[in-house]
Amino acid sequence: MPETPATRPRRRAAPLAAVDGVTLVGDTEVIAVKAVHAADPYLEGHYPEFTIYPGVFVMESVNQAVDEYVARRFGAGRIADLTTVRSVRFTTPVLPGDTLQVSCTILADGDVLTVNASCRNSAGATAAKLRLAYGVVDGGGR
Repeated sequence: MPETPATRPRRRAAPLAAVDGVTLVGDTEVIAVKAVHAADPYLEGHYPEFTIYPGVFVMESVNQAVDEYVARRFGAGRIADLTTVRSVRFTTPVLPGDTLQVSCTILADGDVLTVNASCRNSAGATAAKLRLAYGVVDGGGR
């Protein structure tokens, strides 16, 4: 059976907008923010008695920040392809009403990126620390 857009696997969570804004700081740092709203449909049922922004969405916020970095530094047709999760540590919840702040330090060796990300909640507490590796690849029909 031939591959079609409907049967092709998705590369990213869609239609989740996991960042609201991205700022590049020099050649090696990207900062992103994501406002977490209580009415966001994915929050309902994620720990119903203690609603938090899901950890996998924190990771997706980092992915989308790195994708934006790659698009700006390597060209609009290129994307970041997550190859290795070296470590992920969640330490403090991100709650409805918080703004997730993502700060990534990115070291590039050709088309291989090493990313150290620190995520904070609105109170400034560290919510997560991630060490990831990406390859820079052509985006295709994303």
